[in-house]
Amino acid sequence: MRTGTFFVRAWRIISVLGLVFILINSYISYPSQVAVMFNSAGLATQYLDRETLFYAAVAIFLINNVLINSIARLIPKLPTEKIPVAAAWASHRDSLNEVLVNWFYALMAAVNTILALSLFVLSMLNRSDFQVDGYTYGWLLPLSVFILASVIIALPIRLILMKPSSNNEFA
Repeated sequence: MRTGTFFVRAWRIISVLGLVFILINSYISYPSQVAVMFNSAGLATQYLDRETLFYAAVAIFLINNVLINSIARLIPKLPTEKIPVAAAWASHRDSLNEVLVNWFYALMAAVNTILALSLFVLSMLNRSDFQVDGYTYGWLLPLSVFILASVIIALPIRLILMKPSSNNEFA
């Protein structure tokens, strides 16, 4: 197993386990009405039921994992001529499959990670034992954008800059 494949698989497994842990932990710590929107003074302006938030997060988790996993499993079954890649990859289908499947799994792990971080921040903002404001967690949006952009940009970079060699390894 190559390093990139190991990293993506480990990230995917850790993101799923982390999200399940955060989901259960945050559900337990949420009040019955969860503050989801705050004004500039840090006061809550919009609330959601704890169950609504929990089931919405579970729905996002299931849709993300089932849909992306289904697409990733279909990649090896696609005819090579249906995949818009450079001609250099056409004769190295196994390497191409690995790159594409790893990318989809990384996308799945990225969405899971962002969802887990969001639930964690929301849980911390709704805690009653200490006072925090929304600005304390201003890192969430830039980090989420960075994670998604890194994963989305990684596929074209890998396909353009990395050329497969004849022994099914990248040169």
